[in-house]
Amino acid sequence: MSDTVLYDKQDHIVTITLNRPERHNALNREAYDAATEMFRRANAESDVRCIIFTGAGRSFCSGDDVAEIMAAGDGLAGALGKTSPDSPTADSPPTPSNTPAVIVEMRNARSPIIAAVNGAAVGFGMELTLVCDMRIASESARFSEMFIKRGIIATDISYDLLPGIVGPAMAAEMLLTGDMIDAQQALSAGLVSSVVSADALMEAARQLATRIAVNAPLAVARAKQGLRLKQEHQREEMQRYLANSLRDLSQTRDHKESVAAFMEKRAPVFRGE
Repeated sequence: MSDTVLYDKQDHIVTITLNRPERHNALNREAYDAATEMFRRANAESDVRCIIFTGAGRSFCSGDDVAEIMAAGDGLAGALGKTSPDSPTADSPPTPSNTPAVIVEMRNARSPIIAAVNGAAVGFGMELTLVCDMRIASESARFSEMFIKRGIIATDISYDLLPGIVGPAMAAEMLLTGDMIDAQQALSAGLVSSVVSADALMEAARQLATRIAVNAPLAVARAKQGLRLKQEHQREEMQRYLANSLRDLSQTRDHKESVAAFMEKRAPVFRGE
């Protein structure tokens, strides 16, 4: 198995770490495939309740490893497509349907994903953080939608998600200038929910993951899906989904356990049933 992406599971929490620090965790083909497999694995393991996504070394992810991808003859389509067998060839332009497989796995994740942004998250690296449900940053974290500075534009990920996270005006500024913002600016914009020192980042991420993981996993999964539908502006579908979820969850063993635990003045034991 590739060591370009690491997988660690402890107490219902999985940590997925991009592990190419010498390349600022830039993604080559091997790393794309490994990251896709790690998120697929986390989603397949029924006891996983939260995922932490981070990078090794001084950077979170600097986007595509353009030198390797271009050297392989993939061109721009290869740099932006990164999909399955029906992806376009190198001499055909990328299309909006070319969602990278790792993004598909992240969006399909049953468990909430926390981005622990340890350093620079630029280009597609920043888009990876947007797909996560929550983002916390170290003081050395930096963010940039730098596509425009390379004569291209961001993928639909940024246009779908960034305005809802930081607001339309800030999203426009980031997408049109490609400027780098630091951790405190990201906090002010609402891009991250907290900023901590570099040596406290993983502990802070784990504490947040633990606060999520102690809750009923079926309810957490439904709540995550409701948030996703809201992000995608599917209001009517969201309302139907949440109403049906509330009905279904009220019949689960975990809900009955929470009531019993409250009555018995003890901590509930959730089993995902």
